[in-house]
Amino acid sequence: MKNTLTSILSSSLVASALAIGSLASTQFASAQSTPMAEVTIPFSFQTTLQTLPAGTYRIVAQSNHLIRLEGPGSVGGFVYTYDAMKNHASDRGSVVFDHTGDKYYLRQIWTAGSRDGVECPKSKAEKESLQASITQAPSTVELAFNTVPKH
Repeated sequence: MKNTLTSILSSSLVASALAIGSLASTQFASAQSTPMAEVTIPFSFQTTLQTLPAGTYRIVAQSNHLIRLEGPGSVGGFVYTYDAMKNHASDRGSVVFDHTGDKYYLRQIWTAGSRDGVECPKSKAEKESLQASITQAPSTVELAFNTVPKH
């Protein structure tokens, strides 16, 4: 009986510690997030992990390589990225999509006044789509940010 009681108490302490750690990391992550911009996307599009509907999205940098997309209602998701750079800084921030067939794939996010941006890796679905339409090169669609949100 004593071993069972000790085991239950130990399990409860571990569960409590995990819950507290989870809450602390969630608060830390939200404190570290930086709103980048808002953009209206007139078509559904795919990220590395999911398909999102057309709508107005708020782009929030969670960290250097993690972007959160906050869409209409409760729609949204996370996108892992890597650093990208272009030759000249543009006056406006933008999001860039690869367009293959009837699908749009999120490719890059650029900040106004900077040569630095982020790029999204190609998803498995995009790679398959590119191979299926090998005769037709993908086109690129660039959308300017609506606004730069205030912190």
